[in-house]
Amino acid sequence: MIHNLYIIRSNGICIFHEKFGSLEEDPQSIAGFLTAISMFSKSIIGEKIKMLATKNFKFVFKTDGKFTFVTFVDKSDNSDDTQRVLDNIKNRFYHKFPRAENECKSGRLQLFENFKFDLEDIINKN
Repeated sequence: MIHNLYIIRSNGICIFHEKFGSLEEDPQSIAGFLTAISMFSKSIIGEKIKMLATKNFKFVFKTDGKFTFVTFVDKSDNSDDTQRVLDNIKNRFYHKFPRAENECKSGRLQLFENFKFDLEDIINKN
């Protein structure tokens, strides 16, 4: 079950967040933490992080250089299925917002708020 979704710019700013479940923390704090972990992984290990797991939950990452798409899900959720959902989310996001990077640079983040309807559609289909 997807509890939260974050879309994070490469600079660590969360441009979109949707909460479906249990994680109540500030999205910008989460985005900063996840970006730091991701950068640490790339710097020390030389690989992008794909998952960060605890006993009951996990963050699953999909990074493409411009944005990182992250879901917070139950640890029992199938990682391949979660990656497919993230691919669908990423593709729909870029289809809906082909100039997303430019919109972020101009500070028009409110533009992304209506992506929640697309997200609900994707989740309901999966």
